[in-house]
Amino acid sequence: MVENPAGFWVRFGAKVIDALIFIVLGLILGAIFSDGTSEWVSNIISFLYALLLPIFWYGYTVGKKALSVRIVKLDGSQVTFWTMIKRNVIAWIVYGLPSILGFIGFIVIFGVSGLDVFMSEDLMSDEVLGELFKGFAWLMIGLILSGVLYVISAFMIGLREDKRAIHDLIAGTYVTKNKPNL
Repeated sequence: MVENPAGFWVRFGAKVIDALIFIVLGLILGAIFSDGTSEWVSNIISFLYALLLPIFWYGYTVGKKALSVRIVKLDGSQVTFWTMIKRNVIAWIVYGLPSILGFIGFIVIFGVSGLDVFMSEDLMSDEVLGELFKGFAWLMIGLILSGVLYVISAFMIGLREDKRAIHDLIAGTYVTKNKPNL
C-alpha cells in the first residue's frame, strides 16, 4: 500500500542534486584523466551509485536524502538488489528500447545499402540522400519515442494518486516521504 508518496517536483529536485554531484565528479575525473577515461569511470560510478546506494542507505541517494524522500517497495519495506535491478536496469531498457530499435534501423539501412551507396562517386545523389533520410528518420523516431516514455512517466508521477512512474511499476516501488523504521 502506497503511503505518503513524493510528487514530481521533489523527485525532480533530488535528480538535479544527484546530477550536480556527477557533474562535479566528472570535472574532477576529467582533471585527473586526460585520455577520455573519466567519462566511462564516471558512468560506472553513476550506475553503481543509483543501483547500490539505495540498498545500503534505506532507499536514499544523496539527492533524495537532502529532500527527505526515499525509494521503497510497495509494502513499504527496504529495496533489495533485485528491486533496484528492475528499477534501474530493466526499466531503463524499456525507456531506451525505442532508441535502440531506431539505432538498429539506422544500422540496418546503412548495412543493406547505405555503405555501398556511400562508396559511389556521387555523394549528393538522390539515392545517397534517400538512404541518409531513411536512416536518420528511423533514428529520430526511436529517440522521440524514448522521450515520449520519459514524458509519460513524468505525467504519471504528477497525475497518479500513487505518484508511480513506469520504472516504479516495473520494479514494484514508489518514492515516499516516510522516514525508515530503524
